[in-house]
Amino acid sequence: MRINTILQKVDDLHTISVDDTVGHALSIIEDKGLLSLPVVEKRTFIGILSRQFVYESYFKEDGGSKEVFLNRQVREFMRTTVPSVHDDLLVEEAASMFFEHNKLRFIPVVNEQEEFIGIVTKKAIINRFQAIYGMHEPRLVIYIYDFKGKLAKITDIIARAGGNIKNIVQADTEVLGLQEITMRIQSNDIKKVVKSLNSHGFDVREFSDV
Repeated sequence: MRINTILQKVDDLHTISVDDTVGHALSIIEDKGLLSLPVVEKRTFIGILSRQFVYESYFKEDGGSKEVFLNRQVREFMRTTVPSVHDDLLVEEAASMFFEHNKLRFIPVVNEQEEFIGIVTKKAIINRFQAIYGMHEPRLVIYIYDFKGKLAKITDIIARAGGNIKNIVQADTEVLGLQEITMRIQSNDIKKVVKSLNSHGFDVREFSDV
């Protein structure tokens, strides 16, 4: 899955320029409840202005006038060493970038002409993973010994009981070949699914009805 599916387009963003004042930038940040803003010149991404860094800079300065500080330009406080990506980047790769750059607020996205077209946020990636892996669906945990032989039967039972498997994770318990199967199931009646599995000899050890 590509990040273009979770892209916040530039037309929907609040951006600032290098010549804007810090006061103007902070007013946008505070009014919109943001942590940072993209700094853009025409269609070119320049950097990021972080609310935290601006505040830290102000309090580190000894005896400076607040009015003078707020009239300084964004170019003095923005971070320019921010990696940009193209919109065909995989969501998994974008997630790795947030792990590698833990202070990164968002990832700027550019097109083939290197024009700024939007951003991808950490929250958007988390929401997408939750949707992919069915994190809001009930969770079943079953322990079996013959994974390959019984998985097809389990999936068939769930389907016949009106369940839709959103995610399956297999883990070896390292105890006499016992396998732990964790599934996220979409169903209008999850208890019916569990009952059907039980009636076919499968012991659902853990059942979380979220």
